[in-house]
Order: sequence, then structure tokens, then C-alpha cells
Amino acid sequence: MALVLLVEDDANLLRALETLVSTDGHAVRTAVNGVDALSVARAERPDVVVSDCMMPLMDGVELLREMKSMPALQAIPFVMTSAIASAPNASVYAFLRKPFPAKELLRVIRRALSS
Repeated sequence: MALVLLVEDDANLLRALETLVSTDGHAVRTAVNGVDALSVARAERPDVVVSDCMMPLMDGVELLREMKSMPALQAIPFVMTSAIASAPNASVYAFLRKPFPAKELLRVIRRALSS
């Protein structure tokens, strides 16, 4: 079973994503901002991170930079989500524009886990 870290500051969306991903058979950890996500990533080393781009305290781009600077975390596939029109200037495994279909998120997670 893979461990997926979901990072989202919208509590309702976070709960929905958690249900979706756990129903697909994955263990899930959640965080509401990049600071909390970085702590979880350090402690639990998830197999995939799915993070919103715009969040308080530390946004998704800064979270990605921090993770890429740490040898133990730099190889973890990072999926960025956002309502902005285009992907931020960051090297991510995949970018999903909100609102995205649930099946698309699951497809991206499965693909990341198999690569």
C-alpha cells in the first residue's frame, strides 16, 4: 500500500480528496499548508505528494523547493494542483488544474507510483 500525502488548505476539498485516495487503496496523510506537509514528509516519507499551489505559511512551490533540497525527499513524485490558469514555474511530476476529475487524480497517482 502506497502512502500519499495530500496538502490542501480547503478543509472540504481535503476531506473529499482523502476519501477518494483512501478508497482507491492508499494510506493517506494530510496537511493544510506546506510547513505541516514538510514535517509529515520528513517523518513518514510518502510515496507521492499531491499539493495545492496557493496556501498560507508555505505555498506548494516553496514546499516543492524544500523537498527537492533534501536528499531523502527529492525523488518523491510531486503533483501540483491549482485553480490558476497555468502551471507554476516549478518542476513537478504533474499539474492538475482545479477543478479536475477525480479519475484524473487517481490516474496520475497510479502512474507516479509505477514509475
